[in-house]
Amino acid sequence: MLKQNGATSFNIEDIVRNKNLKETHLHDILEASATINSKLELNHVLEHVIIHATKLTNSVAASIILLGDSNDLVIQYATGPASNLISNIRFPATKGIAGSCISTGQIIVVPDAKKNPHHFAEIDAVSGFKTESILCVPLCIKGKTIGCIELLNKCDGTSFNDDDIAVATIMSNLAAVSITNAKSYDNLQRTNFALKFQLPSEEMVIGNNRKVKKILQSIKKLKDAKSNVLILGESGTGKGIIARAIHEQSSRKENPFVTVNCSALSPTLLESELFGHEKGSFTGADKLKVGRFEIADGGTVFLDEIGEIDKSIQTKLLRILQEKAFERVGSTKTLTTDIRIIAATNSDLEKAVEQNLFRKDLYYRLKVIVFQLPSLRERKEDIPDFANFFLEKYRNELGKPSTCKFDKESMSALVGYDYPGNIRELENIV
Repeated sequence: MLKQNGATSFNIEDIVRNKNLKETHLHDILEASATINSKLELNHVLEHVIIHATKLTNSVAASIILLGDSNDLVIQYATGPASNLISNIRFPATKGIAGSCISTGQIIVVPDAKKNPHHFAEIDAVSGFKTESILCVPLCIKGKTIGCIELLNKCDGTSFNDDDIAVATIMSNLAAVSITNAKSYDNLQRTNFALKFQLPSEEMVIGNNRKVKKILQSIKKLKDAKSNVLILGESGTGKGIIARAIHEQSSRKENPFVTVNCSALSPTLLESELFGHEKGSFTGADKLKVGRFEIADGGTVFLDEIGEIDKSIQTKLLRILQEKAFERVGSTKTLTTDIRIIAATNSDLEKAVEQNLFRKDLYYRLKVIVFQLPSLRERKEDIPDFANFFLEKYRNELGKPSTCKFDKESMSALVGYDYPGNIRELENIV
């Protein structure tokens, strides 16, 4: 046990020796454990850990503080007066009792915060809360301190005692296990969610057309490129399949390929799909939603029909391209994601820029590598291959005999048609 600047630091071993924990506390801890372990989503785990820690120690306020990506500290969840004002606040890892707790891995008790030079009073200035006493317990996972639980002010005005320290330590250990499980579940959910948006494995690039072959050769040459890609072409020309081929040839191929049809959603829904939203951020947002940009971290996002995106979302998309940073709807916490964007459109984006419908800076951010896909009427030599591919696909699905084939007259009719709907229309005809 160490004393310094009016604060007392405890080693975890000191707490383990505590044999005097109240039976009522043990019952409450078991109840809290059952509740917390029933939660799989990380935000729910953090919420219930801090609620139970506040209740069990009879504290006025509390927070879970975690190490951020930039080696700063982030208040992930808070309870008590004005908790909404301090949630998601970031501050240097060297600041505050929390910073000392996390850097040393020791439990710290501060009976009188105003006399402690390490107390980070700026947080109180933001919230209007007056911190009098502090109990700070480290959160450790596999020997590494990832954050802390910070409890503020006893409701009865007394200082935090050995019982409080023991309870907070048990809650910290429980939180560490639950956070590990929640993160594993979160990673699994992201992987499964991303798989839903992958194109079927039987989809392939078909074609002997010179323009198509040139595109495929370029894709192979550019396999190590990290640049964004813009695919242009009429509706139904196979822009999604080319996007998938680009992803499969890249160094990101083992990571998610996530597709978003920008024309299928209203601006509000599209913003939520792309960036995610926090629970309660708008009517109907009854739980946290992870956005596609977050899901695709390390992989590729295919934005189909990007010309239909509202200008308000274009601004946020530009930031993703420039900084790889964004916030979920309803949150002030900045998240980062490592993604490559492939965009596609059948619109004339240059004309849209001239008409002030599409941001010029966004257009040039996307227009790094450009592929112009030919229409099906420009590649009639590929129609027999496409027709036979679709015939085989649906013959297997419908259980038709292998003798089911096109005769010469039927194939001639297929080749002679102009297909305003391109490959998609040919598939529908077959």
